[in-house]
Amino acid sequence: MRFAHFSDIHLGFQKSRPLQSVEQDVFERALDDCIRRSVDFILVCGDTFHANIPEMRVQKLAFAALRRVHEAGIPVYAIYGSHDFSPSATSVIDLLAETGYITNVQRLANNDDGTMSLGFVTDEKTGAKLAGISGLGASKDITYYEKLDRDALEAEPGFRIFMFHGAISEMRTAGDAAQTVDAAMPLSYLPRNFDYYAGGHMHQYQLNTFENYPHVVYPGTLFAGFHSDLAENAGGAKRGYVLVEFDSTGVTDVRQVEVKNCEYDMIRINATHKTSHAVNEEIHEKLAGMEPDGKVVLLNVSGKMSEGKTTDIDFAAISDGLHKKGTVEVKISRRQLSSAEYEITESQGDTAEEIAVNTFVENIGQVESGFPQITGTRGAKLAKRLLDILSKPALENEPLNAYQKRIADEVAAELGLDEEGEGEEDARDESARDEQIERRPPA
Repeated sequence: MRFAHFSDIHLGFQKSRPLQSVEQDVFERALDDCIRRSVDFILVCGDTFHANIPEMRVQKLAFAALRRVHEAGIPVYAIYGSHDFSPSATSVIDLLAETGYITNVQRLANNDDGTMSLGFVTDEKTGAKLAGISGLGASKDITYYEKLDRDALEAEPGFRIFMFHGAISEMRTAGDAAQTVDAAMPLSYLPRNFDYYAGGHMHQYQLNTFENYPHVVYPGTLFAGFHSDLAENAGGAKRGYVLVEFDSTGVTDVRQVEVKNCEYDMIRINATHKTSHAVNEEIHEKLAGMEPDGKVVLLNVSGKMSEGKTTDIDFAAISDGLHKKGTVEVKISRRQLSSAEYEITESQGDTAEEIAVNTFVENIGQVESGFPQITGTRGAKLAKRLLDILSKPALENEPLNAYQKRIADEVAAELGLDEEGEGEEDARDESARDEQIERRPPA
């Protein structure tokens, strides 16, 4: 008998079409491989989706793939992760459960003594017994473990699997600690002596055995659910799912099944004590020796330059040049890049609004421009208003194109542009808005 263990698929995470295609292909090939191997059932331990209601494209591909699994007679047992679960709204994963394509394993109930009991779901074909707790945002699910009646779970006979979505302190790696902000919980929060512990949430493959806790396993992400996952892929990290063999005596074999995604090239540039011109030359020298056709190229530029501005490096032209050479996608990381000639300093103020405006005012003087409306106090206040608009989240169930148009329209209105994108804001209107900003109470 055998089962497959998945977690952290994060369907819908990728925003560019080339990487969306890779994301879909990896997901479909992994499930098709499970069908080919005739697994008895599949476990999915949270974060099947990157959002509780992903775009229709993602929903369509997920339903189609899981329908094939269902028609092959393979049950899919799932718990929810912090990304695909919503406490206040129906999630697409709820719809999958309603259709019968997946079974939600969590069976939590409150007891009169303040504890919580957890029921089992039994796989009809193999007799395996599954119990699990879904992951919630901000580690709220840890309270479930604190109240859990573990004695009753540990007394259950038979082959038992415990499914969970959360970081275990004893297994947390430096990479996972940097990626996840949720607190880790001790291994002792889980019931003891189950045959297999199916984990989710940590994105690196891990298999460990502890006293009273055999086979504690994280499959890791199937492709990428964080931007840093792509960097790990480029560094040689294997991605896939876990295949588990078992019989009436327990687990007999656990192994990772690799599902290849794409090829990568990684370029790292340390800009410390270098001029912007030197950094530009170094990037182009490294690009000249590459064959990026059909690959994902990751460019990481970090450090403080001694001379020049970060804008002297034309990252857009670099990206365009790579795409012309057949690159699948270009991911550029420059968040840690700065220059000694241009440093942002945070100013003081009594409110968050004052701090933001004062910071813009004190730093915007470093920007050279022939347009007075974007410099000085006037420009700082305009920048703050634009930042407020661009920081607005999408509304619940708002399509991406509608969200983008709404934000673009608000930006255009703030800049005083007409429908053709031309025109300049009337100075009196802007002055009035500036006065309103100054009088507006802090948020």
